[in-house]
Amino acid sequence: MPRLELRQLRYFTTVGRQRHFGRAAALLRVAQPALSRQVAKLEAELGVQLLERHARGVALTAEGEVLLARAEAVLAEAGALLEEARSQRSEPQGAVTLGFSPSVAELFGGRLAMLSLRRHPNVRLRITTAASPVLETWIHEGRVDLAILNGPTDPSRFLLTPLLEEPVCLIGLADDPRLAAERIGLPALGGLPLVLTGPPDGPMQRLLMAAQAQARQTFSPLAQVDTAAVGRQLVLGGIGPMVEVAAVAKVELECGTLKAVPIGDLHVQRFLARARGRAGSDAVSRIASLMRECIAIMVADGSWPGARALDRDASDETSQVRHSLS
Repeated sequence: MPRLELRQLRYFTTVGRQRHFGRAAALLRVAQPALSRQVAKLEAELGVQLLERHARGVALTAEGEVLLARAEAVLAEAGALLEEARSQRSEPQGAVTLGFSPSVAELFGGRLAMLSLRRHPNVRLRITTAASPVLETWIHEGRVDLAILNGPTDPSRFLLTPLLEEPVCLIGLADDPRLAAERIGLPALGGLPLVLTGPPDGPMQRLLMAAQAQARQTFSPLAQVDTAAVGRQLVLGGIGPMVEVAAVAKVELECGTLKAVPIGDLHVQRFLARARGRAGSDAVSRIASLMRECIAIMVADGSWPGARALDRDASDETSQVRHSLS
């Protein structure tokens, strides 16, 4: 019977995801020859070829594809067991790096940090910001422990816990007559001087482009900016309304400067994400729980405008791991 080691599985999954021995070796911080030997040893133990080597890297064989999914599930379960053992300590400690979009960091980061300082004073939080596509890369590379991603995203790459859902809105000056309705239909956006936010490959613009295609509409945005903060400045300057979630303009909505009107049935979902197959510390698990608690409080008390909590019972990290093994 083959004798498999968790280290071999971890090495193989990293190579399988990176499709390249050199990049995998850099991520794992091991010498490339040692990595190649361990993967070859795993293939010998199983008696199958898992990877096909070529000039640009490697490709997974059919057997490799099957093992990759199973190995990631096994590694995640092993990580969960380690976390459970570590959680017996009375007080978590260590560093935890979190990744948020700039708007989520502005709305949520300070409140989470204050709650963390009260609950877990020995945990050192570091909050870094980037757009969702960049955060996905950082999670995969191990640069962040936990991140809040905008959906849709790939559940095969991450362990995802649904957090909340927000309607996509047209946000403009409060006295703009085009925002008089309680809800705006997608066709009404066609002739507006829109301000769009986020990178072209980001979830907000992907969602909007998909809606355009389905409705057979064509939008001609007046401006495209990377951050909601810049978009908000353009809206306040009278350039035109912005397509975003209401939370990015929380202060201006509360003081009555801006108004947000939902667009059709468009919604953005946000997920708590962590890497598959990577064991997290007790501190990471505690902060993940604290993030969920903090967001639930903000949704309940209305301090996350327009948000609706999502049911996470069937999608909790541990549930995902156990389901993948069944």
